[in-house]
Amino acid sequence: MCAITLCGCSPDKKAVNVYLPGDIVSPADRSTTTQESAVYPDVWNPGGTSSSSTSSSSAASTPTEPAEPIDPIENYRGKWYYFVRNAKRKRVYERLYYAAANNIEDVNVEDIQVTAQDVYTAFWAFDYENPQFLRLGSGYEITYVENRVSNKIKSVKILYGRDAGETNQAAFEARAETVLDAARELDTDYERLKYVHDWLVNNVTYTKGDDPSLREADGAIVNGQAVCEGYAKAFMYFAQKLGYQCICSVGVANLEDHMWNMVKIGSSWYNVDVTWDDPDDTKNIIDGVSNLRHDYFLINDAELRLDHRVVRPVMLPNAPKGFFPYGYNPDNSNVSASPAGVTLTDN
Repeated sequence: MCAITLCGCSPDKKAVNVYLPGDIVSPADRSTTTQESAVYPDVWNPGGTSSSSTSSSSAASTPTEPAEPIDPIENYRGKWYYFVRNAKRKRVYERLYYAAANNIEDVNVEDIQVTAQDVYTAFWAFDYENPQFLRLGSGYEITYVENRVSNKIKSVKILYGRDAGETNQAAFEARAETVLDAARELDTDYERLKYVHDWLVNNVTYTKGDDPSLREADGAIVNGQAVCEGYAKAFMYFAQKLGYQCICSVGVANLEDHMWNMVKIGSSWYNVDVTWDDPDDTKNIIDGVSNLRHDYFLINDAELRLDHRVVRPVMLPNAPKGFFPYGYNPDNSNVSASPAGVTLTDN
């Protein structure tokens, strides 16, 4: 057996889950020949779809009732990392998803005939875009068919970071819904995402330690404490529940392992680093005024890479544009002088 685990957030580390350059997956991992790729090039349809049937006495199609709406966060086939996997890795991802949803540890993949690299990219793709599973903080373990020399994997064991009884899914979802309800009342994509970004900054304290919840969405949303992975997964949870594609991205910032987000608005992707927008001090409200920042909110790749280095275990979307709603853009021309009634202008 071979165990693969996260680079845990130790007290002297600010972030986790970093891949070495040797683990980079080439663009060949994207498959355009499978049926899933053809059907789900950019699927994000939480409202469900209408199906049709043909009457035996008529050639005309009669629409049926719409399918039961799919919660956006459960629509894994519409998520970025799933889509860019090849057919085998999609199947591993699907089984991991089913296992996590049903608190199953052992996942048999022998019939798929995958290698360790297939499992590696499938597992992290699954982990980095499914924040609703609160127990995934310890990586996975693989068992080979016959022996490691064969390089064929028999099974994958999810090494859950916590027992099922240690997480309160209902309390987590209830707490998150209070934030989401307020965000849904807002008029624009920018305002909704900014609301959850700001809520996290104002309600979460960056906290190092060994508690697994610090690296999951419930640590931030329920307990108000997290490291960068917890911030990123909490923002991803909020964004996906609001209907936006959102993933985690990993790399290095200030020579430390780090995690942040990419979120899609309309046809464009943007970078968001909630952790780095959280002030260094623990008091985020001073004299009734928030001192949070938006330096890393909806920025482009060029801005991000001034101080972040992406280390890609899986293919990421490009974010060539950024939102500059407070009057600044690269050409120094005004977009909007006031945050109120912001007009979202792509630059």
